[in-house]
Amino acid sequence: MSRLARPSRNAAPVVVAIAVLGIWWLVAHNGGSGWVQALGDVVFGTLFIGIFGPGVVLTLAKVRIAGAPVDGIAGAPVDFRIEASTRLLVCGRAPFDGEAFVGPVGRRPAPDNAVPLVPERRGVYDAVMLDIATAAPFALQWWTRRVALRLPSTLHVAPRTGRPASFPLRADEDTGATVDWIQTDAGQPRGARPYQPGDSRRRVHWSATAHAGELMVRELERPSAEPVTLTVLLPQDPREADRVAERALGTITRFLERGSTVLLATVEASGPVTASVADRRAAGRRLARAVASADTGSP
Repeated sequence: MSRLARPSRNAAPVVVAIAVLGIWWLVAHNGGSGWVQALGDVVFGTLFIGIFGPGVVLTLAKVRIAGAPVDGIAGAPVDFRIEASTRLLVCGRAPFDGEAFVGPVGRRPAPDNAVPLVPERRGVYDAVMLDIATAAPFALQWWTRRVALRLPSTLHVAPRTGRPASFPLRADEDTGATVDWIQTDAGQPRGARPYQPGDSRRRVHWSATAHAGELMVRELERPSAEPVTLTVLLPQDPREADRVAERALGTITRFLERGSTVLLATVEASGPVTASVADRRAAGRRLARAVASADTGSP
């Protein structure tokens, strides 16, 4: 989508000045001397080009996004490589914030600089809305045009990592302090081994201890870890949905850091999806695609 170029600020005072000069030009050509006519022509032409020239330049300008990442994080800059046929000021529109100059400077080739734009919200984006502006050639009046530029590849903006949800706690047997509860006493016994710090006292193998002369514990054949299923239901309010997604990502990250297998259940545009996430990037992409659920229960 591309809209027509328009003045970016009130041009009425300048237009009035041009009208006054136009009247002067008519009077000078009808009864003034030659130098008055020439001066009027130069001033009138300069102002006319300075006011309306940027609109012509902007209408003919070509701009595109030549490169962009496929992953981003809400609130963190995402670098876009934007190419333009002339020098332009590029301003991001919601939900992207930021501005920078792009395009060639004089006869020098355009610098290959990335334009950092900050996505305010999580989501999946195939295009970016921008305002492009110029005041060329005389910087008397800025003109702007709004364009929607397609991205080379889909951009997944993950939510920020929020505070994880609380885990069930139990009392530590040695210190009495509360620690995170993790089920470890599961599986079939396969022998005994010497006691190691952190082993539960319930696993002490007293017969093996008496035989070996040192404290021994049962060694268990661990079954495949039961995956943790996290269901994320986003509310209809966009800001509240982002907060829920941030907390969900923090919780998933904490489980993954503990070596747990995580199944994430969300609602996407295509319908409910339940699948495992291997790392924070995969979880961020899933939460970027998540949409509000029709279920009004607690998230």
